[in-house]
Amino acid sequence: MLTGPLLITTFRKGRAYPNQLKNNPDSQASAENLINLFQESIERKRFELDADIKGFSNEAANPKVIQGMAKILFQRCDFDHTGAESPPELRAKVFSEAAAYWKSTESASQSSNNHKQKILARLGYTSPEILEHTDSWLFGDILSNQRLISFKELSPENLIHRFNIEQVQGLLLNTVELELTIQRQQDSSFRQVMQMLKFFRLMYQVKKIDDQGMTLQIDGPSSVLENSRSYSLEIAQFFPAILLLKAPWSLSADLKITGRPRRFTLEIEHLNKYKTYYTERGVWAHEKILQLIDRFNKKYEGSLHASTEAEIINLKQNRYLLPDLKVKPLQEGPTIMLEWIRYLSESKISWLLEIYPELPPNYIFAIRGKRSKLKHLLSTMGDRLLLFSSELTATAVKKKMDETFTKKKS
Repeated sequence: MLTGPLLITTFRKGRAYPNQLKNNPDSQASAENLINLFQESIERKRFELDADIKGFSNEAANPKVIQGMAKILFQRCDFDHTGAESPPELRAKVFSEAAAYWKSTESASQSSNNHKQKILARLGYTSPEILEHTDSWLFGDILSNQRLISFKELSPENLIHRFNIEQVQGLLLNTVELELTIQRQQDSSFRQVMQMLKFFRLMYQVKKIDDQGMTLQIDGPSSVLENSRSYSLEIAQFFPAILLLKAPWSLSADLKITGRPRRFTLEIEHLNKYKTYYTERGVWAHEKILQLIDRFNKKYEGSLHASTEAEIINLKQNRYLLPDLKVKPLQEGPTIMLEWIRYLSESKISWLLEIYPELPPNYIFAIRGKRSKLKHLLSTMGDRLLLFSSELTATAVKKKMDETFTKKKS
């Protein structure tokens, strides 16, 4: 994601206007040349590629554009060093052996071209790849010295579109509050955006909903009690998903930019030239939820089954429950629905306390946190909370399921 000096933004009269690179022959030529440079740099070291990019930038009209596109391409690269051993440990071993070698009489009998090979051979390192890439092997923990081993290609046009989207995403990292309005509400659009909110774990409230559409107010990172940086990344990643919406929409983000005394507004509408790099999906299920479901079904195969849940449960006052998964017995028996709350804020805690009386039977919230910090929440609705410290496990879900049904029977 493009940040800091790689963001090209015009600030005028309280508005923020991110740079939007035109998809014209000049831009495509720059993008294509840069992509070719990466394609031709396989097996080269990163500092060599960096030097070529700097030379490339010096010839460009706007070096920030080249540097920004280069950063995007670097994110599609895999760098590695020869060998599986830790480079610091290797250096200590090789340098120690080298010191012993130079003190021995063996060094005096060797030509100047064979010293390195002889020292490495004393340690058992004789493969041609190690001898050819000794620097990468010994100093592979230094980023600039790592070799490019693979590059995931993309077209010049897609690089330009990705650059433009990341200009917006970089600004959205500074979001105080975001408002998303979707016009001419349709059931499919409503369901889609609610699933997106669930997928990115964004905290929101429905400000308005009627026959004309709906307006969502999404909290910014400053509202989050913990992991505000992670939450800001979720907001930025939410933007390409918005571009998938079929119904007309508009976005307004209140931004607080570091180093600038006033706030700025970023406004984008559905009629724009941005092109998302996300693909359509039937159900927006978070990777961690999918992993949990897989572990659960393997552990309790034959008795219980977990699956993703796309249902949206309506509550009073335009409030909604967005369950992530459903667990049910393979035979007869009660089912539970579980919603993972990744981020907590004071407003989210208040929301939980307010909707507690309306919760459907067997509806559970999974929250990562410490009991000492959530005493009031636990005392009020502890029967509906699955609290975990580091990772949500299949065992914890099963235990909470058993506790829920045992209490109901008693």
